[in-house]
Amino acid sequence: MPTRALPLDPPACRQTGDDAGNPDEQAVTTPGQAYPSPGPRPGSPAVLLRRARLVALAVGGFLLPWCALLGATLPSTTRVQNWSLAWVGLDAAEGAAALATAVLLARADVRAGLTAAAGGALLLADAWFDVCTSAPGLDHALAAAEAIFVELPLAGAAFWLAVALTRGSR
Repeated sequence: MPTRALPLDPPACRQTGDDAGNPDEQAVTTPGQAYPSPGPRPGSPAVLLRRARLVALAVGGFLLPWCALLGATLPSTTRVQNWSLAWVGLDAAEGAAALATAVLLARADVRAGLTAAAGGALLLADAWFDVCTSAPGLDHALAAAEAIFVELPLAGAAFWLAVALTRGSR
């Protein structure tokens, strides 16, 4: 991002040129300040996007080494008390995302892309955990078949819908 030099005299503080009409990129002056501060205003979309990008970078930078640590230290098997609750909750979230998408589509609301993307992510997680947690043999074969022929195609369709709705809203 190019930096902007401070003007040498107060009349030069007036907005001219390419950034005169963009309120996010206009210089900010406060009472008692002779010269504007360069850069976008605090709370502007440009500042929020920059902060969101930094948070996403920090989360990704933390989670990748964390996954390596978990892979090296977690036991290969474990017993779980609320196994059925976890699966019912995941499937209920998938159903809620699908129903919310249907309702928003019926209203011709482009926010259906958000619920479709969430539903697609849930379907991917469901396929992953079905295959990874199934018992060897027939259970594993059935989980893989369900992932390949049901969950992954539905997730792909949900992501396609999300992208199509996003492109259509521009």
